[in-house]
Amino acid sequence: MTRHVLALSVIALVALALSGTSNAGASASRAIGVAASEPVPAPVPSLDPGVTRKLWRKLVAKPRRESRAQAGCRPLRAVFYAATDWLRLATKLAASGSPCAQYYISVPPIVADKTQPRRDAAWRIRALGPSFHALAEIHYATWTRWVASTGSSWYQAGTTARERMAAAGYDVTQGDTWVVNEVTSAVRKNTGNARANLRELLRGLYVGDGTHPTRGAAFVIGVGQQASDLSQYQSNLQNWLSDSDFWTAMGTYVSDWSQEVYGDVRNFAVPAAPITTRRDYLNDYLQHGLVLANAGPATIETARSFLQSAYSPLGNAAWERESGYGWTMVPTDEMADYVSAQVYALRYFSATSGETEDHWGFAWAPRNATGLSAADFAAQSGAILDRLSAAVRDSAQTGDSSDPGSAACGPPGQNLWCCVGDLTGAHFNDAWKSFRVWTQPVLAFATAPQTIVAGAPSAAMSLALTNTLGQPFTPRAPLAVTMSSSSPKGTFSTSPAGPWSSTLSLTVAAGTSTSGAFYYLDTRAGSPVLTASAAQTTSGTQTETVTPGPVVSLKLTPGSATVAARASRQFVAAGRDSFGNLFPVSAIWTLTPRNIGTLSPSTGSTTTFTALRSLGDATITAALATETGTLTAAATLQVTPGRLSIRSVGYVRKRSIAYVTVSAVDAAGRPVSRAAVWIRVRLNGRRYLSARAATGPAGRAVFRVRVRPGSCLTSAVSKVSAAGFAWDGRTPDNRFCRPRLRG
Repeated sequence: MTRHVLALSVIALVALALSGTSNAGASASRAIGVAASEPVPAPVPSLDPGVTRKLWRKLVAKPRRESRAQAGCRPLRAVFYAATDWLRLATKLAASGSPCAQYYISVPPIVADKTQPRRDAAWRIRALGPSFHALAEIHYATWTRWVASTGSSWYQAGTTARERMAAAGYDVTQGDTWVVNEVTSAVRKNTGNARANLRELLRGLYVGDGTHPTRGAAFVIGVGQQASDLSQYQSNLQNWLSDSDFWTAMGTYVSDWSQEVYGDVRNFAVPAAPITTRRDYLNDYLQHGLVLANAGPATIETARSFLQSAYSPLGNAAWERESGYGWTMVPTDEMADYVSAQVYALRYFSATSGETEDHWGFAWAPRNATGLSAADFAAQSGAILDRLSAAVRDSAQTGDSSDPGSAACGPPGQNLWCCVGDLTGAHFNDAWKSFRVWTQPVLAFATAPQTIVAGAPSAAMSLALTNTLGQPFTPRAPLAVTMSSSSPKGTFSTSPAGPWSSTLSLTVAAGTSTSGAFYYLDTRAGSPVLTASAAQTTSGTQTETVTPGPVVSLKLTPGSATVAARASRQFVAAGRDSFGNLFPVSAIWTLTPRNIGTLSPSTGSTTTFTALRSLGDATITAALATETGTLTAAATLQVTPGRLSIRSVGYVRKRSIAYVTVSAVDAAGRPVSRAAVWIRVRLNGRRYLSARAATGPAGRAVFRVRVRPGSCLTSAVSKVSAAGFAWDGRTPDNRFCRPRLRG
């Protein structure tokens, strides 16, 4: 491998010294962006607008066809963050696009109001072909302020953002979607309501106006690669992965969990290290979230399943950067090679891990830190984009089957584009290897799930402390455990006689691996999740089943109803126990008076009342036999006139007679028989005939009208009388003319 030795500048030496002494908290990567004290240029679609415009027009004029079936091409779902320069990024990716990749490009919101998506951007990305999609950036910090200032809910924030996306031209039906930027460490640490707030925001973004629920992406703040003490970070991650309810929600709302893993050249360009060693150390960092989830116990299966499909490392193409994105203060060719090396590492991990589709992306945040001219900086940063797009395309090919992804670096056996030069002072960070092992002991229920009657204590329960293999784990010191329930009515006690409390403190004694017995009591029927939690320990959960107690009363829903003639309404009978739990029961249904309608079925938890044509009041009664007697409940209903309308007025002539047919139907379009219909017929605009007729079984009344040659008829219904119905007063337009006789 050809190497170039890079001399560290004074700035690099200072940065290396500072980062080498920092801990995980101090090294945590900032929210996407540059240092707060540095003026941030306004985002622009392209740093090289003329060149981008010309290339974009060329690509749009002759769009490429999608060809995912190409042999030997690994599919990729690529998610890119663009702080600026988004259209140039998308256009260059399209110019060298992989035929089996889907590209998602984020677009920053308006700087003056980051709750407003940028207009006139999404369609330009979509125009590059069916593989290109726009992501509307949802700036988490700004929407946090919006919620606080408006008093709106987080769910409303999400639905409002979707509304504004649509207004700005984002089209989810064509593959556009949203991405929440800067999911903070407070969510990871479970600070306050941070997780609940994020869940509600994502729910609103997913639901939108309800017509097109759409999953989106999240850019998740992480920790810098230089961090040396990762114990607290790993512990927080393990606790987070144990929150099954949170990850269940993520599985519904999020398709791309983009972990910000902005690699640092100082942890890659280690002198004399072969590219394969550099690759593996880089993957220790890029993939640590997924690796940890795969190493976790069965209790985190919800998180593991989600991350196996949605985890999308967000690599580092941000140049030139001293902080915020990982250190990339290297020459252009070195940065281009570093980007290629990351693509190689990402492809290699996915292929060797058995993943059927690659899932990753890059952050693109160019910054002219060395004072280059605008033209020179545009040219040099453009060269990095060219290398990124080519590496993504080339690495999709099988090339060397024993070294998947290596085509990002060059043809088999040739490292042309991953040869980042040796960097004096660079070192590998072994701390990230700790994520290969789940470090916490695991709390688990030693007793099987139970079915418990509401208001009655459970059988004895107990906990076990194990390692990730399920083997007993004995703590050196007593472990304090807290029991809680997802049910607001759930309570615990160490005795089946009580006293009961919503939480319970237990202890796993030193040198043992089990807790003492405890009991659970709940007055709300359902499936409560019991959680056992302890410091520096993976929480254990178990779902119990709480069934209702004995039925003490019945409830009918609805309690009253108004039903139009010939219409239907369903009624539901529910039993209620002494705690207010409602549950289905099989009741016997009766109707008084019987001639007002029908009930079907006559037994069961539901019945449907269908009104006849008799109007008036009625009562529906449900009865249930119990050991203590028969329980009944009643609902009142009123049958009101149904709407009758004239569907059509038609004409058929036989010789000198025109047969006028009037069709009467109800609100459901069914014919209405036995309806008296009065019509007025005009001949050539003058009143000609008034008549009455009754509709038959098909809902038609027929009138005979004599008509002379050259005359025209129109008919108007003047009155309709039908038992159980009220006419809506409308007559459809109609006209009939008999031709003149030829002379």
